[in-house]
Amino acid sequence: AARAYLESVLNNLSGGVLAFDENGHLRAANQGALAILRDELAGFEALAIEAWPRFAELREALQAAFESRAPEWQSQVEMTNASGVTQTLLLRGSRLPAASGGGLVVVFDDITQLIAAQRTAAWAEVAQRLAHEIKNPLTPIQLSAERLQHKLADKLAPTDAAMLGRATDTIVNQVEALKVMVNDFRDYARLPAPQFAPLNLNALVREVLELYSAYKAHIELDLAADMPPVLGDAKQLRQVIHNLMRNAEDASSELPDARIRLTTCYAGGAAELELRDNGAGFAPAILARAFEPYVTTKSRGTGLGLAIVKKIIDEHHGDIALANGATGGAIVRIRLPLAGLETKES
Repeated sequence: AARAYLESVLNNLSGGVLAFDENGHLRAANQGALAILRDELAGFEALAIEAWPRFAELREALQAAFESRAPEWQSQVEMTNASGVTQTLLLRGSRLPAASGGGLVVVFDDITQLIAAQRTAAWAEVAQRLAHEIKNPLTPIQLSAERLQHKLADKLAPTDAAMLGRATDTIVNQVEALKVMVNDFRDYARLPAPQFAPLNLNALVREVLELYSAYKAHIELDLAADMPPVLGDAKQLRQVIHNLMRNAEDASSELPDARIRLTTCYAGGAAELELRDNGAGFAPAILARAFEPYVTTKSRGTGLGLAIVKKIIDEHHGDIALANGATGGAIVRIRLPLAGLETKES
């Protein structure tokens, strides 16, 4: 009865628990551990830790714990699970009493989302301060450059006047670029709370794509005809679609056969929007941290586009996932909650 009670408690813990014998063989794993690792750990009981075929980073941390023979230890590990998803695990381990046969018990949690939330909060603070500090001098700089051009242009020799014109144009253009950066920082740091209302997602997609009608890429639409309305903020979801389209445009702009495909569907009780392009896709290093500010491969911009998209989708209680297509190109999938209305698009 005591064993059954203990097993019931362990299997209902959200955290992972792994128990090892003195020789480093896995003796038990609760459901929380299998769920976090996204693996059934089949056959792992017959293997010593150093022979584990997967989870190299976790294996190394556990080996180090056995070798140190410390009574208690703690470690943080960043690893790729069986589904190819990068996770950050917080491990805590204790030696088991010799009277019970010895060994090691390890308790761990997936703190990936916690770390992402901390980074988001820290970046929001940085963005707010930068926006404030950068914005103040921009207008005086631009006005001063334009005033110099106006006052001196007709008093200088033609070559000097031309040089002054080029210099002031450069100043004005760079100030405008800085203003765009400040606006991106402001949007990221002070994104207003969404004003929820029932929305026709298909109509919203078509509305945004009207702005891309002159784009050279072939844009394909596959919009489900029976889409129920979603619950969202029209302005913010337009920004999401704009940002994703700009990314797809940048990724495929150099290709002679540039293609972008948008699809919508109703699945699993939520509305799904998927955007694919045939560009180079996400680099592995970018894919793991794509939603963090300043993580970008572009030579221009602030790298805040996907960070803003992630923040908007999170505040809409939705999900967003990034992937690379089997034949190349980037894939962005978004799930949004429904408005709970029975009316559907005809």
